[in-house]
Amino acid sequence: MKDYIIIGAGLSGLVLADKIFKSKLGSVLTLEKSRGIGGRVATRRTLNTRFDHGAQFYRLKSDSQDYHQLWDAEKITHQWFVDNEVEHWCANIGMTALTKSIAAHLEVQLESLIHTIKYENAYWKILSEKGEVWTCRKLIVSAPLPQVVQLLERSALNSLLESEEGLKLKNIHYSKALIALVTLEADILINKNGYEEFPMEDFFSLSDQKQKGISPLPAITITMSENFSEKYFEESDEIILELILSELQKKFPAAKISGSELKKWRYCRPISTYNELFLELTPNLFIIGDAFGGASLLGAMRSANALARTFIDNFNQS
Repeated sequence: MKDYIIIGAGLSGLVLADKIFKSKLGSVLTLEKSRGIGGRVATRRTLNTRFDHGAQFYRLKSDSQDYHQLWDAEKITHQWFVDNEVEHWCANIGMTALTKSIAAHLEVQLESLIHTIKYENAYWKILSEKGEVWTCRKLIVSAPLPQVVQLLERSALNSLLESEEGLKLKNIHYSKALIALVTLEADILINKNGYEEFPMEDFFSLSDQKQKGISPLPAITITMSENFSEKYFEESDEIILELILSELQKKFPAAKISGSELKKWRYCRPISTYNELFLELTPNLFIIGDAFGGASLLGAMRSANALARTFIDNFNQS
């Protein structure tokens, strides 16, 4: 039995749990279906080096200021580059270090895939696929919205999805992302920053992992465009990698590839967003994430911060 249970240990879920914990609002447990935390804040050790294959940086703005101060004090971040007068920061050993820092004092249970939720006697009951059961007063879901919809359907809560707000949720779709992790025999020059986006090409972005400081070897993360990813997502890894590496060779003819690996994000970025920072779909059932605050790390933090302020205000008034 907990006061708060959060489904999803991505950035928005962890930030909310941290705010609840630090504000002493009550007990809070975060449940995560994967073996690790962070969601799309993801780092992978492979090909004898290290890659970020989700978020590549965070922008230093008001929404990230509190956690930036924490990470800076812990000496786990450094400034990567400045673009349009905005500082872009990254973690020294990969972006998952940031979410691990937030979660250090939190209660997080991994490998807990939630099958159904049910409202009984003024409490939410949460059941995992392994038969685990938890109860709480307030339930927050921070997963990508298609997964939220699937959870509500499995839970026979279709009436919530038929409401005006539920229909809005169902109409928010996500782009897919195909991502190649590539090691090279020698460095290539992406640009002076080591990061570039390509709005009108098959590439979405190229990120130099050595220049950003997390790889000792020449290594780049290649994120493909929404159109490319949608078109080839169901193809075999071998075919997809061949296509991506062919495009890389066209753009950088001198690049000598020594190793490659493919990663896939089925729910990478919300294509549209909800018109509020969070949603209370039914009493004490809340939904947060970058589909509310904006399709970025800052958006995920903005959504979590907004709900945390609501919880704190309600707690202080009670």
